Amino acid sequence: MDAFIPDLIKIFLQALFLLAIVLIAIWFYFRIRQKYVPTPPLNQVSRPYDNEAVGTLKLQACERLILFLERITPNNLILRVHSQDMTASQLHASLVRTIREEFEYNLSQQLYVSAKTWEFVRNAKEETIRQINSAVTDMKEGKTARDLAGLVLQLSLLQEKSPVTIAIEAVKREII
Repeated sequence: MDAFIPDLIKIFLQALFLLAIVLIAIWFYFRIRQKYVPTPPLNQVSRPYDNEAVGTLKLQACERLILFLERITPNNLILRVHSQDMTASQLHASLVRTIREEFEYNLSQQLYVSAKTWEFVRNAKEETIRQINSAVTDMKEGKTARDLAGLVLQLSLLQEKSPVTIAIEAVKREII
């Protein structure tokens, strides 16, 4: 019985040693195999913009951009942001902040559209903010948030073709 335990430990250590050798051999096999895998010729290298997944991502990006543009149109924006208890300065700050947050949320979408289309989207954001700032500047002292909302909507109606509409058309052309 005294020799049984040392023999058992000896067999266990030998099995452990053998297992370590097998694992090292398997590791070397896969390492060498990976090293000698032939690389495809340059004209056969897959490009990320060649596959169907990128087309799907581009379509989703265009959807997000159109949603962003629709959300920053003055009438949709005011309906979403305005509340009865706001002052004109609170409404102004909230409108501008909302546009900037929405834009920042969608910044990554520029990866999937052309630089020109992205420029239209950026211009629509800037022009909408400029329009809101202009309405605040044109307001007389003591006016309410409701007055500001009306003035912003009035200024947007005076435009022949809004920058948001132009940007939406550019995004739609991007899809075609």
